[in-house]
Amino acid sequence: MSVVFSPLLLPALLYTPPQSAPVPTPAVTAPAQEAPKAADDTMRVFWKDGLRFESADKRYKVKIGGRIHYDTAFFDPDDDTKAAVESTVGTTKTRIEDGSEFRRARLEFSGEVGDRVDWAASVDFGTGVTSFRNMYVGLKDLPYGNLRAGQFKEPYGLEQLTSSNNIQFMERSLMNAFVPAFNAGFMVFDTAAEERMTWAVGLFRTGSDNAEVSKGDGEYAGTARLTGLPMYDEEGKNYIHLGLDASHRSPTDDTATFSSKPEANLAPAYVSATVAAESVDLVGAEVGWVTGPFTFSGEFTMAMVDGDSGSASDPDFKGYYAQASYFLTGESRPYQRAYGAFGPVKPAENALGKDGGHGAWEVAARYSAIDLRDDNTDEGQLDDITVGVNWYLNPNTRVMMNYILAALDPTNPGADGDTNILEFRVQFNY
Repeated sequence: MSVVFSPLLLPALLYTPPQSAPVPTPAVTAPAQEAPKAADDTMRVFWKDGLRFESADKRYKVKIGGRIHYDTAFFDPDDDTKAAVESTVGTTKTRIEDGSEFRRARLEFSGEVGDRVDWAASVDFGTGVTSFRNMYVGLKDLPYGNLRAGQFKEPYGLEQLTSSNNIQFMERSLMNAFVPAFNAGFMVFDTAAEERMTWAVGLFRTGSDNAEVSKGDGEYAGTARLTGLPMYDEEGKNYIHLGLDASHRSPTDDTATFSSKPEANLAPAYVSATVAAESVDLVGAEVGWVTGPFTFSGEFTMAMVDGDSGSASDPDFKGYYAQASYFLTGESRPYQRAYGAFGPVKPAENALGKDGGHGAWEVAARYSAIDLRDDNTDEGQLDDITVGVNWYLNPNTRVMMNYILAALDPTNPGADGDTNILEFRVQFNY
């Protein structure tokens, strides 16, 4: 490719334009810095009896927790007890045998959203069965109190509403055969008199302990509880608790069943009664007394059965217990004023730590009974005497030992029997 040069282009090539003032270079602007996030957008992660997440303004909270209760039990029943309890029906055998189990293996989540919404979701895998426990949403600080909807414990009983992490024995008393536990429904509750009183009223569907709500008309339960602290010091080491409970229940298929094991979950039922019932009314009374390291508590519940039109029996069954415990290391049993129940024990010093602490040591004794004999119904009576030792290594770990003498007075006269039971638990909760 050839290029032709023209002389006419020479002046243009030699021309130099006049110099002008330099054009200032624009200043380089640093990229805009992102405004720091407001403190309310940050989450604090910390450990306080469980893993917790909390916003800076404390309006949003989440707690991740759980519990592991591993039990071992040894049974020594006499011949009369074996004859009354053990049976073989087809391929199903009922035996009183030694064993071990995960009594509870639970994952628990709870939290708060905004200023007034709280929630909880927990699932238990213990004893080989997956079941819902707390599974609810609540509204707090409403003009008439607090509202909760979902599945949770009905408001009945000091021992039942005290967490299984905090009860003094491995199992609750025989009386709890009558006491409702987890059911689905609605509840309104609150405190009064500067948290010296609690009250709760709820409407529940029965038969939902494993998250399967009963179907059909009726089958409701209305339950209420009122508690008070006639004496309470500000340190929470000396107080008296009193409570009243009531529940009106419409049983499924107009049939009510009450049964009880001898305060050892690995045992079969020792007494059981199934009766026709259009309704069942429960009434109960509670008492608790704590003075320093000493704790006394007791409850009484009566189950009054209204048989259907074709029933010749309207029995009144009853159950009760009285128990006492003492901390050899000087601790005192805490009280949760917002719930009207005993709280978690925190040792004065942890065991096996760097400073060589001993933890908290507690000794306890209990007598409890359930009587299923009244008005043409005779399904026996069971009485338990239980003694126990609890070692709290730290606020999250406990080792328990219970000895139980279970005295059975069965339907068959003259067949009274005794069972010696020794059981142990290793417990961890967070």
